[in-house]
Amino acid sequence: MRILLFLLPLFSLLSCDLSGTKDDAVAPSLIDSTALKLIKDKEPVISKKDQAHLNTKFLKFIKKRRFNGAVLIAKGNSIVFDTIVGYANVRKRIPLHDTSAMQLASISKPLTGAVILSLIKEGKIKLTDTIQHHLPRLPKGYDKITIQMLLSHQSGLTQYYYYCDHVLKDKNFILDNDSLIDVIVEHRPGFGGRAGRKFKYCNTNYALLAALAEKIEGKRFQEIVQERIIQPSGMSNSFLLDLFSDTLPANLVYGNNEWRRIVEFDYLDGIVGDKGFFSNAHDLFKFDRYFFSNEMIGDSLMQKALTAQTKVARNGNAYGLGWRLRFNDELGKIVYHPGWWRGNRHLYFKIPSKDYTVILLSNSLKGSRYNLNNLLSIFYEVE
Repeated sequence: MRILLFLLPLFSLLSCDLSGTKDDAVAPSLIDSTALKLIKDKEPVISKKDQAHLNTKFLKFIKKRRFNGAVLIAKGNSIVFDTIVGYANVRKRIPLHDTSAMQLASISKPLTGAVILSLIKEGKIKLTDTIQHHLPRLPKGYDKITIQMLLSHQSGLTQYYYYCDHVLKDKNFILDNDSLIDVIVEHRPGFGGRAGRKFKYCNTNYALLAALAEKIEGKRFQEIVQERIIQPSGMSNSFLLDLFSDTLPANLVYGNNEWRRIVEFDYLDGIVGDKGFFSNAHDLFKFDRYFFSNEMIGDSLMQKALTAQTKVARNGNAYGLGWRLRFNDELGKIVYHPGWWRGNRHLYFKIPSKDYTVILLSNSLKGSRYNLNNLLSIFYEVE
């Protein structure tokens, strides 16, 4: 089994101390100096009324919650609200910067999905292929699970972190995607449902999709993501986490838990695809512009990715291929994905009917609970 030694501490960004503020406060100077900077520097693409409405609502959101992170709103290709507030390390008052890269958590899934869809576009794999066809080491039962089922969370698989915690006694080693397959082969975890029957959100799906891409391309998923997403999108401050590297990127920031403490990595953070992509609001918006231009996967696959493959709940929520979907009475179809892992909590959503994109990234659990319906209601009054 290919499992490498896990060394702590992994990395430290704790280099300076800013004093003079209370533990729970977000530095007001960071809000005041950055919140409207980029708006003033650009030609207006929305009305003054709409601009004032968005400024008022989102600055109130930031200040009321003592939000720690980045908020970006764009209309088409133009950013209309843009701010970074708070700290990389909340207790030590180390500020976030515009180059800081946060763990995107499950927002990594749309990016992994984009990689898989690009391989489908090139004819290297098909949606109807089974995962076992490409990864034949997988045990009996995986021959019923298609790539489409993995992308849409209909595989019936169980969460890998549950059975890994149960069967692996030694947590001093990092698992990667290959060694996760070794665990599956050796311990044969049960299924949580019948393949293709219904929606069941499961991180194992996207970890296996990353392993599939590695098998098809003959490269590590870090390289694949670099070539297929980061470089063509122009994402200058983003990377896929590689805990097997000698060093970690200098712009990496850790998440902060509810008690404002840094959350370190553990043995599961070497598994990527379901998580592990580090980025910031500006770079994620660059991906957004590249992906939704149809250049990466083409119109036909884009339409399929943004079409409900399975219902999530009776209220009309659904999952496409890498994206969550819902219908709003005022705004129509909403395309989105949340993320939550290791002290990070984010929300990335799109309103196609009004051509708005909204990115909220927070590396602090405190003050970062999002109600999508409430946020959508802000856009009822804008054109």
